[in-house]
Amino acid sequence: MHAILSFFSVFSTLPIILASIGLVLATSSFISGLQLVKGANISERKIHRINGFSTMILYLALAVFYFLENGIGVWGVIAWLLGFFVIFLKLSIVHAKNKRRAFKYVSWLGGTLIVIWLILVYINIPL
Repeated sequence: MHAILSFFSVFSTLPIILASIGLVLATSSFISGLQLVKGANISERKIHRINGFSTMILYLALAVFYFLENGIGVWGVIAWLLGFFVIFLKLSIVHAKNKRRAFKYVSWLGGTLIVIWLILVYINIPL
């Protein structure tokens, strides 16, 4: 595993590349999500959904890389599960029956997801 990660050079590793792509996808998903609240067409809704699924896949991949590199520790598991909790909380609010009352929290959770991705980029920067 270490040989694969060191292949990408000293300044960029696979996790930092994945975290950077995830940050871009999370930011574009946040912007398209705000447009969906205003009312958007079908293509914007599909783009938002693809961005969300891609971001989730990258999040899972980074979690796997983290646990392969650092082992399974209590604080690591808590941190990754907290990120999953924010993602699933956002999804449950979006798919709730009373959407009008819930939409005021979705933008806050979308912003929180961007902060989570900024943290992921920061912790994966090679030193």
